[in-house]
Amino acid sequence: MSPLYRIHHKAKPAFLFFVVLLVVLGSSVIEKRLMHDATTSATSLYNDRLLPATGLFQLNDLMYAKQQLLASYLGHPTAEQQRYAAIQLAGRNVKIDSLVSRYEQTYLVVEENRVLQEFKRNLHRYNAHEKHLLAAANSPSVAEVQQLAREFNTIHTELAKLSQIQLEVGQELSESSATTESNATLLSNLQIAILVVFALAIQQVLLLDRHPLVPRSLKNFHLN
Repeated sequence: MSPLYRIHHKAKPAFLFFVVLLVVLGSSVIEKRLMHDATTSATSLYNDRLLPATGLFQLNDLMYAKQQLLASYLGHPTAEQQRYAAIQLAGRNVKIDSLVSRYEQTYLVVEENRVLQEFKRNLHRYNAHEKHLLAAANSPSVAEVQQLAREFNTIHTELAKLSQIQLEVGQELSESSATTESNATLLSNLQIAILVVFALAIQQVLLLDRHPLVPRSLKNFHLN
């Protein structure tokens, strides 16, 4: 057996081992990227969707509380009721501003940002109108009360829109995470299959090169 022939046969398992190494390294890199994407989606689902959605419910509750406080004062406009309503409304306004500020720090899609800016403008208008009614010496007119009610309904509608956007984007993130997990599982199974195939191929090459019972014609068929 010539040296070139021996080198040629020894190069076969070495080449197959090198291919296996490349497959393992390549699939490892891709799998890490998929896991990173899945982690990012899960984190975004929690930080940018679940927490803000909870904040939207709190905003809605705070707005209803403000409406009830003002209505209670307007029903019995005494000095004591005015002071109580002013303190309570101020406290709820601080909580609302804090929730809105935290909401703005999350990732917002284009439509979500547009609705949020509209909400902030209408909230500012509502608060100014509320402050005016609270400080007015005389009872508000029917037109003023109706205007405040319309502003409140607009704010409620915008909060509902934001909640719907949260739901839709959250579903997209959940589907993306599920797809990434499925791809990672498929890649892992494919990696195992490739490793098994190449392991069998390496074993076959070694058997053909070393087994004494293998006919020489089979070992050297390419030389004929």
